[in-house]
Amino acid sequence: MDAGAVRAPGPRRHQLPGQYHASGQPPEPAGWRPADGSSDPSDGWTPDAPSATGSRPTGQPDHGSAAHPRPAPYCYRHADRETYVSCQRCGRPICPECMRPAAVGFHCPEEGAAASRRGATSRRPINSLGGQARIRHPGLITQLLIGLCVAAYALQGLPGLSGSGPDNTFTLDYSLYGPGIAANDEYYRLLTAAFLHAGVLHILFNMYALYLLGSQLEQILGRVRYLALFVVCAIGGNTLSYLINGWNTFSVGASTAVFGFFAAYYVIARRLRADTSAILIIVGINLIITFTIARIDKWGHIGGLVTGLVVGVIYAYVPTRRGWAQAVAVGAVLAALLLAAALRTSAVTSTPLSAIVQ
Repeated sequence: MDAGAVRAPGPRRHQLPGQYHASGQPPEPAGWRPADGSSDPSDGWTPDAPSATGSRPTGQPDHGSAAHPRPAPYCYRHADRETYVSCQRCGRPICPECMRPAAVGFHCPEEGAAASRRGATSRRPINSLGGQARIRHPGLITQLLIGLCVAAYALQGLPGLSGSGPDNTFTLDYSLYGPGIAANDEYYRLLTAAFLHAGVLHILFNMYALYLLGSQLEQILGRVRYLALFVVCAIGGNTLSYLINGWNTFSVGASTAVFGFFAAYYVIARRLRADTSAILIIVGINLIITFTIARIDKWGHIGGLVTGLVVGVIYAYVPTRRGWAQAVAVGAVLAALLLAAALRTSAVTSTPLSAIVQ
């Protein structure tokens, strides 16, 4: 070719071969032709035959690859709407009307409804100490505990109300009775005694305190941990009474658990930076009553108070996300109490009852 000859325009080095004609116009993709009645290819393109997938309407320009056009996805619920968004769970294409916001991306209506149903049961709001912020039957465990105490009081023959004393057969079978524990290993008495009462005023005061404190603690701690608090505090108070009195132990009443509630409430209130002056006054008044009335089991009250203090510290300061650690710690407290009672039984049975009575 002569040096002065004019070279036909061709593709640049960085362009793909065949991307442009010599005239600079885009080539016709395979399977497509210029629209009828037009000599300018830029007017649009008309498909030779409908696509098997129905992915592109007639007369719509191709914005994809010239050599291999890709069909656009359509919403699985609205076949006339193109979309490039898919459900993050099932992968089906969804249009804006069908998009349901998710933690990442969007869900289709079916998956969004399923996620809502799962969330309603698995992601209930909780407070800072792990109790549920909204529950269907608040105070349910407290009401059941009060109901058990009232039922047991009726089985005792309504002492103080019907004129009978608190020493019927039912009371003797389930009270904190030293010889029963020491001679027959009836350790269940450490718990069942908390549901028995010696008179009408006795049960009224205890049920009133249980209702006031128990309802709040149950809301804060949740049902399981609240029930564990009641059980461990009741056993803790009765265990100390048994450790001190041995064969001579005989007492009934939910006040061991109530004093535990006093201590736990104080610790939790301190943890939540709430005012604790009222609970301190109540504890002080009850301690004065404990040490001034002769027939009150002061060791049971002190034991419940100390146990509630320990369990309250566990619930207040062990992180709620480590629920297993809280359970292990409370279980260790309960095991220590039962071990102490067993050791006391061993010491008591080594001394004849006749020597103690004399």
